[in-house]
Amino acid sequence: MKRSLFLAALAVGLLTSAARAQNAPTYEVDTNASRVYIRVDRTNRLGHNHGVEGMFASSSVTLGGTGKFVFDMTTFTADTAQARKYVGVDGNVSAADANKVNDNMRGAQVLDVTRFPTATFTIGSCNPADRQAIGAAGRYLLEGQFTLHGVTRQLQILAELAGTNTPGVVSLKGWFKVKQTDFGIRPFTAAAGAVGIDDTITIYGDLYLRAAAR
Repeated sequence: MKRSLFLAALAVGLLTSAARAQNAPTYEVDTNASRVYIRVDRTNRLGHNHGVEGMFASSSVTLGGTGKFVFDMTTFTADTAQARKYVGVDGNVSAADANKVNDNMRGAQVLDVTRFPTATFTIGSCNPADRQAIGAAGRYLLEGQFTLHGVTRQLQILAELAGTNTPGVVSLKGWFKVKQTDFGIRPFTAAAGAVGIDDTITIYGDLYLRAAAR
């Protein structure tokens, strides 16, 4: 009798999980509208704080399920007006200075985008963080593996899902911090260390999601 009840409960649980998985909404990332922003801080007064802007390659996520965000590292551009505003860095940077920063950032000593043209966040789970129904607005905890510069680390992101004024489109915004050295990247320095960049950077995801065709 107990065994029968256990098997019945297990069957119900499996059916419920399958139904949830079937109804879980899957979204494609709008790569034209979505952006990733990075705040990079100086280590002393001789350097500059920077805002970096980049784009996503083909990416998707299933709320209540899995997904993958792919960062197109070749698009990362330092000190755009939008990036500096988004990450809270005041002032403007000349085109010449921005070009120097981009050359250093994309080059072999830092991101090395020739060898590593993409970074990825492989999402193992994306679950409601505030007990809301799957697909409802609110916070979601994304857990998975972040691969940057050929190195993979476990990562958790708390992101906010919200509606937009465009039918069928929702926004997903979140941020996290990483240490460059954890991914085999040596923070940029110049002038015998008199100018330097902090090891810890803050990465912001500003995504717009469209319901995937079933």
